[in-house]
Amino acid sequence: MKRYQTLICFSLLSALIAFGAEAQKEEKKFPKAPDWTLKDINGVEVKLSELLKNGPVYMECWDLPCVNCIAQLDALVPVYDSLKERGLQIVALSVDKPSDEARVRSFVKSKKWPYIVVLDQQQKVKKAYNIIIKPTAVLINTKGEIVFTHIGYKKGDEKRIADEIGKWLPEKAEEEKGDSTEGEKGGSQ
Repeated sequence: MKRYQTLICFSLLSALIAFGAEAQKEEKKFPKAPDWTLKDINGVEVKLSELLKNGPVYMECWDLPCVNCIAQLDALVPVYDSLKERGLQIVALSVDKPSDEARVRSFVKSKKWPYIVVLDQQQKVKKAYNIIIKPTAVLINTKGEIVFTHIGYKKGDEKRIADEIGKWLPEKAEEEKGDSTEGEKGGSQ
């Protein structure tokens, strides 16, 4: 009898813990992303809060000497192509020096990245987001909250990044689900 009471108590305790964890997950607060306005490589002003009206923003901090930054931005092209219709926007935040602006512009054109590439030559945005290591990327939801941070890059990370981004995008229409890509299998890590 005592064994059954212990088992029942343990079951109730487990259910309460699970319920509490789920309630806590739903109430999770995310840090607010500092808004910014920067010029892109074509000299056009880009404002984060305006971009967020169209969907979440995945922003990666990079510069020309950072091989892993460039590898990650290259690897994200298929992710972007598969998720852009659902509202994904990728911003490549260049923190190269003002004297490198022409090199950045030329490099980006040679890469044919489909992203918005903005110039943070004074590194104000980099500092506002407390970015120390490159590449560092943040996913900002449409509420302007930082919901995911990815630091560093190794081949294959794009799958995990795509999964995380997918959580913050509206679901695809039923007829489009047959066209899913590798990075859209849903779920989390």
